[in-house]
Amino acid sequence: MVSGISFLSRIKTNTLQRIYKYKNQLKSNLPKLQLLKQDILEFKDGMPEVLAYNPPIIEGKYYTGINDPRFANFCAEYRAYNFEGYEKFPSKYICIDSVGDRRLKPHVYLKYVEIRPEFARKGIYSNAVKQLIELVKLDTECEGRIILDARKIESPTMTKIPSPSLAHWKNGFRFVNPENNEIMERVLKGELPPEKAPEGSMFFDRF
Repeated sequence: MVSGISFLSRIKTNTLQRIYKYKNQLKSNLPKLQLLKQDILEFKDGMPEVLAYNPPIIEGKYYTGINDPRFANFCAEYRAYNFEGYEKFPSKYICIDSVGDRRLKPHVYLKYVEIRPEFARKGIYSNAVKQLIELVKLDTECEGRIILDARKIESPTMTKIPSPSLAHWKNGFRFVNPENNEIMERVLKGELPPEKAPEGSMFFDRF
């Protein structure tokens, strides 16, 4: 038992050393003000969970129970341990594997949502996503984590809206990129038109 604990401790120590080395390499290229803001955010956010193993990536369909015919599409997937990529998610979405790589914890990925044009702007999306949020909060693996990509899709059969990110934002989603959140705040204050609402990766932020 003692040797097992010691072994795990060495893994955790080596992993943390890799993390700090990687962070320091990145920080050497950051302006001082940006570096200070990042350090403050990391202090508030805390350290991600460190794993003693290297998990495989898992992807598959996620049953939401939402079968509303007013949706042309409402597609969600279960994803776990995907590599984080170039955008930095909050620590509650992240774990660090035994190699020192940042991975996304199990979460629901809201892949595609399309409301039939005749039912647009009637609160259908908000009602459905609230159901999804409550379902995912009860999921012992996903623990309330939901990720999506807010993208404008031009199609003659789809309802024209300024930006899908406006609806996502109202339901508790925030951008991974902090600059996009600042732009959205300006849109909501009326300083920018709704069409200027940003696009990009978003995560559910109301646990």
